[in-house]
Amino acid sequence: MGSLRDVLPGRVYVDCSSCKRSGRYSVASLRERFGPDVSTLDILRILTASCRYQRPPGSPPARKYEHLCLAAITLPPPARPTTPVPPGVPFTIEVWKETGGCVEAQLAVIYPIAMARAAFETACELWPKHEVTLRDRCRIVARRERPEPPASAESAAAPPP
Repeated sequence: MGSLRDVLPGRVYVDCSSCKRSGRYSVASLRERFGPDVSTLDILRILTASCRYQRPPGSPPARKYEHLCLAAITLPPPARPTTPVPPGVPFTIEVWKETGGCVEAQLAVIYPIAMARAAFETACELWPKHEVTLRDRCRIVARRERPEPPASAESAAAPPP
């Protein structure tokens, strides 16, 4: 767990199922009381210090039928980074197995069609023996077929019967 400085503004919930205690605290008030550099684990220990089942740090483990403090701290959810996504549907470039049958690798998911076509041409150069497709969801926009295997020298040299 990190420090209180890393927690986003909101409510912090502390619940103990052993003694049925619960509490709600704002992050701002906890920062004022304890400072921004205190760890969230220390906050949990401080706020549950009066629990009769709380064990001091370094104490021996609880015995089989001895109660334990089961306090848990619930922090505000972290902010999800908003990645800018261009409008429209992405294009997918796939390389198929050399023998055919299934996709070996999905190389890229690209938004503008011009960049997708350029990446498709590059993939065709890098995988000359494979089938390469450029897709818009399930619709194939461009496809480079797998080249036919060259006729073997033995079958060309053998005289017809």
